[in-house]
Amino acid sequence: MEKENFFKKHIRPLFQHKVFSLVILLIAMVILFSLWSSAKGGKFFQGSTLTNVFDSIVLASFLAIGAGCLLISGNLDLSIAAVGALGGMILATGIERWGLPTVLSLIISLVFCALMGTINATLVTKFRFPAFIATLAMTSMSRGLLYWFSSIGNEAGSATNIPVNYNDFLNYLGRGRIAEIPAGGSTIAIPFGVIIVLIFFLFYGMLISKSKFGLKMMMMGGNPTAATLAGINSKRITYILFINASVLGGIAGLFNTARLSQGSLLALQTQQYTGITAAILGGISFGGGAGGMGGVLIGLLILMSFQLGMGTVGVNPFWVNVFSGVILLIALTLDFLNQQRANRAVV
Repeated sequence: MEKENFFKKHIRPLFQHKVFSLVILLIAMVILFSLWSSAKGGKFFQGSTLTNVFDSIVLASFLAIGAGCLLISGNLDLSIAAVGALGGMILATGIERWGLPTVLSLIISLVFCALMGTINATLVTKFRFPAFIATLAMTSMSRGLLYWFSSIGNEAGSATNIPVNYNDFLNYLGRGRIAEIPAGGSTIAIPFGVIIVLIFFLFYGMLISKSKFGLKMMMMGGNPTAATLAGINSKRITYILFINASVLGGIAGLFNTARLSQGSLLALQTQQYTGITAAILGGISFGGGAGGMGGVLIGLLILMSFQLGMGTVGVNPFWVNVFSGVILLIALTLDFLNQQRANRAVV
Protein backbone atom coordinates (compact mmCIF):
# COMPACT_ATOMS: atom_id res chain seq x y z
CA MET A 1 0.00 0.00 0.00
CA GLU A 2 2.79 2.42 0.89
CA LYS A 3 4.54 1.70 -2.41
CA GLU A 4 1.30 2.28 -4.28
CA ASN A 5 0.72 5.60 -2.51
CA PHE A 6 4.33 6.62 -3.21
CA PHE A 7 3.82 5.83 -6.89
CA LYS A 8 0.59 7.85 -7.08
CA LYS A 9 2.04 10.78 -5.16
CA HIS A 10 5.51 11.07 -6.67
CA ILE A 11 6.07 8.87 -9.72
CA ARG A 12 2.81 9.23 -11.65
CA PRO A 13 2.87 13.09 -11.59
CA LEU A 14 6.41 12.92 -12.95
CA PHE A 15 5.28 10.86 -15.96
CA GLN A 16 2.33 13.16 -16.52
CA HIS A 17 4.40 16.34 -16.39
CA LYS A 18 4.88 18.29 -19.64
CA VAL A 19 8.67 18.33 -19.20
CA PHE A 20 8.78 14.52 -19.10
CA SER A 21 7.08 14.26 -22.49
CA LEU A 22 9.49 16.87 -23.87
CA VAL A 23 12.48 14.87 -22.62
CA ILE A 24 11.09 11.76 -24.33
CA LEU A 25 10.64 13.78 -27.54
CA LEU A 26 14.24 15.02 -27.30
CA ILE A 27 15.59 11.48 -26.82
CA ALA A 28 13.49 10.22 -29.74
CA MET A 29 14.82 13.03 -31.93
CA VAL A 30 18.44 12.21 -31.05
CA ILE A 31 17.85 8.54 -31.88
CA LEU A 32 16.14 9.42 -35.15
CA PHE A 33 18.91 11.71 -36.37
CA SER A 34 21.60 9.29 -35.18
CA LEU A 35 20.09 6.49 -37.28
CA TRP A 36 19.36 8.79 -40.22
CA SER A 37 22.87 10.27 -40.33
CA SER A 38 24.41 6.82 -39.89
CA ALA A 39 22.46 5.58 -42.92
CA LYS A 40 23.97 8.48 -44.90
CA GLY A 41 27.49 7.69 -43.71
CA GLY A 42 27.63 10.49 -41.16
CA LYS A 43 27.42 10.75 -37.39
CA PHE A 44 25.03 12.88 -35.36
CA PHE A 45 25.52 11.75 -31.77
CA GLN A 46 29.09 12.88 -31.12
CA GLY A 47 31.03 15.46 -29.13
CA SER A 48 31.10 18.09 -31.87
CA THR A 49 27.30 17.96 -32.20
CA LEU A 50 26.84 18.50 -28.47
CA THR A 51 29.29 21.41 -28.65
CA ASN A 52 27.27 22.95 -31.48
CA VAL A 53 24.04 22.50 -29.51
CA PHE A 54 25.62 24.23 -26.50
CA ASP A 55 26.84 27.08 -28.69
CA SER A 56 23.49 27.51 -30.41
CA ILE A 57 21.36 27.70 -27.27
CA VAL A 58 23.34 30.54 -25.69
CA LEU A 59 21.87 33.32 -27.84
CA ALA A 60 18.43 31.76 -28.13
CA SER A 61 18.12 31.21 -24.36
CA PHE A 62 18.06 34.91 -23.48
CA LEU A 63 15.44 35.53 -26.16
CA ALA A 64 13.35 32.58 -24.95
CA ILE A 65 13.47 33.62 -21.28
CA GLY A 66 12.36 37.16 -22.09
CA ALA A 67 9.61 35.99 -24.44
CA GLY A 68 8.49 33.29 -22.00
CA CYS A 69 8.04 35.69 -19.08
CA LEU A 70 5.89 38.00 -21.20
CA LEU A 71 3.81 35.12 -22.58
CA ILE A 72 3.08 33.89 -19.05
CA SER A 73 1.75 37.34 -18.18
CA GLY A 74 -0.46 37.38 -21.28
CA ASN A 75 1.73 39.67 -23.41
CA LEU A 76 3.89 39.28 -26.50
CA ASP A 77 7.08 40.89 -27.79
CA LEU A 78 8.15 40.39 -31.39
CA SER A 79 11.00 42.91 -31.14
CA ILE A 80 13.34 41.14 -28.70
CA ALA A 81 15.77 39.89 -31.37
CA ALA A 82 15.81 43.24 -33.22
CA VAL A 83 16.41 45.19 -30.01
CA GLY A 84 19.16 42.70 -29.14
CA ALA A 85 20.83 43.20 -32.53
CA LEU A 86 20.72 46.95 -31.93
CA GLY A 87 22.32 46.46 -28.51
CA GLY A 88 25.15 44.47 -30.06
CA MET A 89 25.75 47.19 -32.64
CA ILE A 90 25.78 49.93 -29.98
CA LEU A 91 28.41 47.94 -28.08
CA ALA A 92 30.63 47.75 -31.18
CA THR A 93 30.03 51.44 -31.98
CA GLY A 94 30.94 52.49 -28.46
CA ILE A 95 34.19 50.55 -28.45
CA GLU A 96 35.44 51.19 -31.99
CA ARG A 97 33.84 54.49 -33.10
CA TRP A 98 33.53 56.36 -29.79
CA GLY A 99 36.62 54.93 -28.11
CA LEU A 100 34.78 54.08 -24.89
CA PRO A 101 35.87 51.39 -22.42
CA THR A 102 34.24 48.01 -23.00
CA VAL A 103 32.28 47.98 -19.73
CA LEU A 104 30.92 51.49 -20.31
CA SER A 105 29.89 50.59 -23.85
CA LEU A 106 28.18 47.48 -22.52
CA ILE A 107 26.24 49.51 -19.92
CA ILE A 108 25.16 52.10 -22.52
CA SER A 109 24.01 49.29 -24.79
CA LEU A 110 21.83 47.65 -22.13
CA VAL A 111 20.41 51.00 -20.99
CA PHE A 112 19.41 51.76 -24.57
CA CYS A 113 17.74 48.34 -24.83
CA ALA A 114 15.88 49.04 -21.58
CA LEU A 115 14.66 52.31 -23.10
CA MET A 116 13.24 50.42 -26.08
CA GLY A 117 11.46 48.07 -23.70
CA THR A 118 10.04 51.06 -21.83
CA ILE A 119 8.64 52.44 -25.09
CA ASN A 120 7.03 49.06 -25.82
CA ALA A 121 5.43 48.98 -22.37
CA THR A 122 4.21 52.58 -22.71
CA LEU A 123 2.56 51.86 -26.05
CA VAL A 124 0.85 48.79 -24.63
CA THR A 125 -0.26 50.13 -21.23
CA LYS A 126 -0.80 53.86 -21.73
CA PHE A 127 -1.82 54.09 -25.38
CA ARG A 128 -3.57 50.69 -25.44
CA PHE A 129 -1.75 49.45 -28.52
CA PRO A 130 -2.04 45.68 -29.03
CA ALA A 131 1.32 44.18 -28.06
CA PHE A 132 1.59 42.57 -31.50
CA ILE A 133 1.33 45.96 -33.26
CA ALA A 134 3.54 47.88 -30.82
CA THR A 135 6.40 45.38 -30.85
CA LEU A 136 6.17 44.82 -34.60
CA ALA A 137 6.68 48.57 -35.05
CA MET A 138 9.56 48.46 -32.57
CA THR A 139 11.17 45.71 -34.65
CA SER A 140 11.27 48.01 -37.66
CA MET A 141 12.48 50.96 -35.58
CA SER A 142 15.27 48.91 -34.00
CA ARG A 143 16.51 47.61 -37.35
CA GLY A 144 16.53 51.17 -38.69
CA LEU A 145 18.46 52.44 -35.67
CA LEU A 146 20.89 49.53 -36.04
CA TYR A 147 21.78 50.74 -39.54
CA TRP A 148 22.07 54.33 -38.31
CA PHE A 149 24.44 53.41 -35.48
CA SER A 150 26.54 51.34 -37.88
CA SER A 151 27.05 54.41 -40.10
CA ILE A 152 28.31 56.64 -37.26
CA GLY A 153 31.95 57.54 -37.81
CA ASN A 154 32.03 55.93 -41.23
CA GLU A 155 33.52 58.39 -43.70
CA ALA A 156 31.33 57.14 -46.51
CA GLY A 157 28.29 57.56 -44.29
CA SER A 158 27.01 54.14 -45.25
CA ALA A 159 25.92 51.31 -42.97
CA THR A 160 28.57 48.66 -42.44
CA ASN A 161 29.47 45.90 -40.02
CA ILE A 162 31.77 47.24 -37.30
CA PRO A 163 34.72 44.93 -36.55
CA VAL A 164 35.84 44.92 -32.92
CA ASN A 165 39.58 44.66 -32.35
CA TYR A 166 40.79 41.84 -30.13
CA ASN A 167 39.35 42.29 -26.67
CA ASP A 168 40.11 39.82 -23.87
CA PHE A 169 36.76 40.30 -22.14
CA LEU A 170 34.62 39.99 -25.27
CA ASN A 171 36.72 37.16 -26.65
CA TYR A 172 36.15 35.05 -23.54
CA LEU A 173 32.50 36.08 -23.32
CA GLY A 174 31.83 34.97 -26.88
CA ARG A 175 34.21 32.07 -27.40
CA GLY A 176 35.57 31.11 -24.00
CA ARG A 177 35.40 27.47 -22.88
CA ILE A 178 35.19 26.38 -19.27
CA ALA A 179 35.87 22.72 -20.02
CA GLU A 180 36.74 20.37 -22.88
CA ILE A 181 35.72 16.77 -22.27
CA PRO A 182 37.07 13.92 -24.46
CA ALA A 183 34.21 11.83 -25.87
CA GLY A 184 34.64 8.95 -28.33
CA GLY A 185 37.40 10.40 -30.46
CA SER A 186 36.05 13.94 -30.34
CA THR A 187 35.73 16.63 -27.69
CA ILE A 188 32.72 18.19 -25.99
CA ALA A 189 33.52 21.84 -25.40
CA ILE A 190 31.35 23.60 -22.82
CA PRO A 191 31.14 27.33 -23.60
CA PHE A 192 31.35 29.90 -20.83
CA GLY A 193 28.01 31.27 -22.04
CA VAL A 194 26.24 28.02 -21.16
CA ILE A 195 27.01 28.55 -17.45
CA ILE A 196 25.57 32.07 -17.63
CA VAL A 197 22.48 30.70 -19.39
CA LEU A 198 21.92 27.99 -16.76
CA ILE A 199 22.18 30.60 -14.00
CA PHE A 200 19.56 32.71 -15.79
CA PHE A 201 17.24 29.73 -16.24
CA LEU A 202 17.58 28.83 -12.55
CA PHE A 203 16.92 32.39 -11.43
CA TYR A 204 13.88 32.94 -13.66
CA GLY A 205 12.57 29.46 -12.93
CA MET A 206 12.62 30.20 -9.21
CA LEU A 207 11.16 33.66 -9.81
CA ILE A 208 8.16 32.25 -11.67
CA SER A 209 7.45 29.21 -9.50
CA LYS A 210 8.48 30.33 -6.00
CA SER A 211 7.93 34.10 -5.73
CA LYS A 212 4.93 36.38 -5.28
CA PHE A 213 6.00 38.23 -8.42
CA GLY A 214 5.76 34.99 -10.40
CA LEU A 215 2.31 34.31 -8.96
CA LYS A 216 1.19 37.77 -10.04
CA MET A 217 2.50 37.08 -13.56
CA MET A 218 0.51 33.86 -13.68
CA MET A 219 -2.65 35.58 -12.48
CA MET A 220 -2.27 38.37 -15.03
CA GLY A 221 -2.03 35.87 -17.85
CA GLY A 222 -4.54 33.35 -16.57
CA ASN A 223 -7.28 35.69 -15.38
CA PRO A 224 -6.65 39.44 -15.85
CA THR A 225 -9.98 40.37 -14.23
CA ALA A 226 -9.19 38.39 -11.09
CA ALA A 227 -5.69 39.91 -11.02
CA THR A 228 -7.19 43.41 -11.08
CA LEU A 229 -9.69 42.55 -8.34
CA ALA A 230 -6.83 41.13 -6.26
CA GLY A 231 -5.12 44.52 -6.38
CA ILE A 232 -2.24 43.50 -8.65
CA ASN A 233 -0.57 46.48 -10.34
CA SER A 234 -0.62 45.01 -13.85
CA LYS A 235 0.84 48.13 -15.47
CA ARG A 236 3.93 48.10 -13.26
CA ILE A 237 4.53 44.40 -13.88
CA THR A 238 4.02 44.90 -17.62
CA TYR A 239 6.69 47.62 -17.63
CA ILE A 240 9.09 45.38 -15.73
CA LEU A 241 8.55 42.43 -18.09
CA PHE A 242 8.88 44.43 -21.32
CA ILE A 243 12.06 46.09 -20.05
CA ASN A 244 13.33 42.72 -18.87
CA ALA A 245 12.68 41.17 -22.31
CA SER A 246 14.52 43.97 -24.12
CA VAL A 247 17.51 43.82 -21.75
CA LEU A 248 17.71 40.03 -22.19
CA GLY A 249 17.58 40.59 -25.95
CA GLY A 250 20.42 43.07 -25.49
CA ILE A 251 22.45 40.45 -23.63
CA ALA A 252 21.91 38.07 -26.56
CA GLY A 253 23.15 40.84 -28.86
CA LEU A 254 26.24 41.37 -26.70
CA PHE A 255 27.06 37.67 -26.85
CA ASN A 256 26.56 37.75 -30.62
CA THR A 257 28.93 40.70 -31.03
CA ALA A 258 31.47 39.03 -28.74
CA ARG A 259 31.23 35.77 -30.67
CA LEU A 260 31.60 37.36 -34.13
CA SER A 261 34.03 40.11 -32.98
CA GLN A 262 31.87 42.62 -34.83
CA GLY A 263 28.60 44.47 -34.70
CA SER A 264 26.66 42.83 -37.51
CA LEU A 265 23.88 44.29 -39.65
CA LEU A 266 22.35 40.82 -39.86
CA ALA A 267 22.63 39.99 -36.16
CA LEU A 268 19.92 37.70 -34.76
CA GLN A 269 17.76 37.98 -37.89
CA THR A 270 17.26 34.21 -37.98
CA GLN A 271 16.38 34.24 -34.26
CA GLN A 272 13.34 36.55 -34.45
CA TYR A 273 10.82 33.86 -33.55
CA THR A 274 13.14 31.31 -31.93
CA GLY A 275 12.43 32.53 -28.40
CA ILE A 276 8.66 32.45 -28.83
CA THR A 277 8.78 29.05 -30.55
CA ALA A 278 10.92 27.53 -27.78
CA ALA A 279 8.72 29.04 -25.06
CA ILE A 280 5.49 27.67 -26.54
CA LEU A 281 7.09 24.34 -27.41
CA GLY A 282 8.29 24.19 -23.79
CA GLY A 283 4.78 24.42 -22.41
CA ILE A 284 4.21 28.15 -21.88
CA SER A 285 0.68 28.93 -22.97
CA PHE A 286 0.29 31.52 -25.72
CA GLY A 287 -2.79 32.71 -23.85
CA GLY A 288 -0.80 33.21 -20.65
CA GLY A 289 -1.09 31.91 -17.12
CA ALA A 290 0.85 28.65 -17.46
CA GLY A 291 4.38 27.38 -18.00
CA GLY A 292 7.86 27.38 -16.54
CA MET A 293 11.51 27.73 -17.47
CA GLY A 294 12.33 24.01 -17.25
CA GLY A 295 10.11 23.32 -20.23
CA VAL A 296 11.57 26.29 -22.11
CA LEU A 297 15.10 24.91 -21.73
CA ILE A 298 14.06 21.48 -23.02
CA GLY A 299 12.09 23.16 -25.81
CA LEU A 300 15.23 25.02 -26.85
CA LEU A 301 17.28 21.82 -26.85
CA ILE A 302 14.65 20.16 -29.04
CA LEU A 303 14.56 23.08 -31.45
CA MET A 304 18.33 23.41 -31.76
CA SER A 305 18.87 19.63 -32.00
CA PHE A 306 16.28 19.52 -34.76
CA GLN A 307 17.97 22.29 -36.74
CA LEU A 308 21.46 20.78 -36.33
CA GLY A 309 20.14 17.30 -37.07
CA MET A 310 18.53 18.43 -40.31
CA GLY A 311 21.85 19.97 -41.33
CA THR A 312 23.74 16.80 -40.40
CA VAL A 313 21.60 14.63 -42.68
CA GLY A 314 21.98 17.10 -45.54
CA VAL A 315 18.55 18.74 -45.66
CA ASN A 316 18.54 22.06 -47.54
CA PRO A 317 18.72 24.99 -45.05
CA PHE A 318 15.67 26.58 -46.67
CA TRP A 319 13.62 23.49 -45.80
CA VAL A 320 14.96 23.60 -42.25
CA ASN A 321 13.34 27.04 -41.89
CA VAL A 322 10.11 25.66 -43.33
CA PHE A 323 10.06 22.75 -40.89
CA SER A 324 10.90 25.07 -37.98
CA GLY A 325 7.81 27.06 -38.91
CA VAL A 326 5.81 23.84 -38.96
CA ILE A 327 7.03 23.07 -35.42
CA LEU A 328 5.80 26.50 -34.28
CA LEU A 329 2.44 25.89 -35.97
CA ILE A 330 2.08 22.48 -34.28
CA ALA A 331 3.03 23.94 -30.88
CA LEU A 332 0.48 26.74 -31.27
CA THR A 333 -2.19 24.27 -32.36
CA LEU A 334 -1.58 22.00 -29.38
CA ASP A 335 -1.61 25.01 -27.05
CA PHE A 336 -4.93 26.16 -28.55
CA LEU A 337 -6.46 22.72 -28.11
CA ASN A 338 -5.26 22.59 -24.50
CA GLN A 339 -6.82 25.99 -23.82
CA GLN A 340 -10.11 24.88 -25.38
CA ARG A 341 -10.08 21.72 -23.26
CA ALA A 342 -9.38 23.74 -20.11
CA ASN A 343 -12.19 26.18 -20.90
CA ARG A 344 -14.66 23.32 -21.39
CA ALA A 345 -13.56 21.78 -18.09
CA VAL A 346 -14.24 25.08 -16.27
CA VAL A 347 -17.68 25.38 -17.84
